[in-house]
Amino acid sequence: MLNRSIAPDFIPTQNLSLPCVVKVIDNSGVQFFCLKNPNLEVFRLEIVFRAGSYFGQKFALSYFTSKLLSAGTMSKNANEIAESFERLGGFLEVSQNQERLVVTLHGLSKFFEHYLPDLAEIVFYPTLTLEELDIQKKIATQSYLVNIEKTVTEANKIFREGLFGTDHSFGKTLQPSEIDIVSQSEIVDFHSEFIKNASFNVFLTGNFSDKDVDSVQTFFQQKTLVFKPSVISSPGLNDVFNLKIDKPESVQSSIRLGRRMFNRHHPDFFKFLVFNTILGGFFGSRLMKNIREEKGLTYGISSSIVPLANEGYWSIGADVKKENVPMALEEIQKEIDVLKNQQVSEGELSLVKNYMKGSVLSSTNTVFDIMDKHKAILHENLPEDFYNTMLQRIDGVSADEIQEMANMYMQDLSTVVVG
Repeated sequence: MLNRSIAPDFIPTQNLSLPCVVKVIDNSGVQFFCLKNPNLEVFRLEIVFRAGSYFGQKFALSYFTSKLLSAGTMSKNANEIAESFERLGGFLEVSQNQERLVVTLHGLSKFFEHYLPDLAEIVFYPTLTLEELDIQKKIATQSYLVNIEKTVTEANKIFREGLFGTDHSFGKTLQPSEIDIVSQSEIVDFHSEFIKNASFNVFLTGNFSDKDVDSVQTFFQQKTLVFKPSVISSPGLNDVFNLKIDKPESVQSSIRLGRRMFNRHHPDFFKFLVFNTILGGFFGSRLMKNIREEKGLTYGISSSIVPLANEGYWSIGADVKKENVPMALEEIQKEIDVLKNQQVSEGELSLVKNYMKGSVLSSTNTVFDIMDKHKAILHENLPEDFYNTMLQRIDGVSADEIQEMANMYMQDLSTVVVG
């Protein structure tokens, strides 16, 4: 009989093998990436353009284009567009970031072909009206005015400006000065250059047939695609800064501490990733144990590294009572100094590694998760085996290397306190 009082043996996972995607290139050069799971009844279709905030003559062009795509086409208004997808059990999302603009359709496999005419019209033939642009401008302005009153929003804004400068899109924030100067004609030109006549990639995931793939190619094959280099350059390095913005009406203060860093291509990436997890990258991190559990200074504190096109940045973030800011900053520095001067124990290092490997495995549970990994490989130009070798690379980090990361990168840190 099974003795349930005895835990089963722990067997760590050593290897991760992502299922391969099927890659199809049509006559126009558009790349289609397909990952099928016939056990599902749904699919996800993503159309990805190099049309993020970095591109175009003005910072806000990508943002407002993303808002206007589904606000009306030559044959349907916004309500009719939404209804056309919803009555077939589907829904549409349009998002954008610094590098890309993404149109995502979630739908039922049995209605696959019925979604495509409206989807193609949204992407290539939106009306982009002045009336809808004015509405979106008012919404964006109001949202900024509300959010900038929050210390966390202002701290993030000032921190990015300090790291990247206000002339580069990495350091910019969508605010009234950027919103007001956008015109309808600029939106139309941006759409024409970076979406309608530009190259793109298509990612199809879930349950679909070969006929469905052919249908997507038919609807999204463009004859006049423009393939042009779109290298994203990094701004120059700024001096270390320490800024304190006093807000007398605020009860709490938001702390941001960090520096410019590297992306996933750097040889120290995995070593620093393990270091970061130990310091503040999960709920059992040293910062959480000290500043939340022992000192009770904050509800939550964390650190993270954010990879960008050619580099990245690293930061610690926390919200504390105003009177506790000096103590919080002192305790953060103490934890950094401990990692500089003392080796991590094998027990703690093993625990953190197992946590990280478990997180990697849990992020590949579904076919959609797996496609997200393949997208990262493509978009960031990573080695094909990046995720397949990730567990071994995490396992290979030593206590000596953790201490090396602390001494090498935990210097020249900039600080912003708002509140």
